[in-house]
Amino acid sequence: MKLQYLTHLAIASTLSMGLAVGCSNPCAAKPPASGTTTTETANPCASKTNPCASKANPCASKTNPCASKANPCASKK
Repeated sequence: MKLQYLTHLAIASTLSMGLAVGCSNPCAAKPPASGTTTTETANPCASKTNPCASKANPCASKTNPCASKANPCASKK
């Protein structure tokens, strides 16, 4: 009997908290007023170039030292 009572109490509490959280922001569903305008700010970095774009990759000419080595775990299961 106690378990059933506590289960009902837990369900009611969970639903009540869900309702309270769901209704906590009354302005969330309202559209913005017709007189207000939203201005988007420009990206301050849009006109800047990438300082690393002209630099070459220092590792491009190097070979992989492990490429010729066999995998020691390949034969193990």
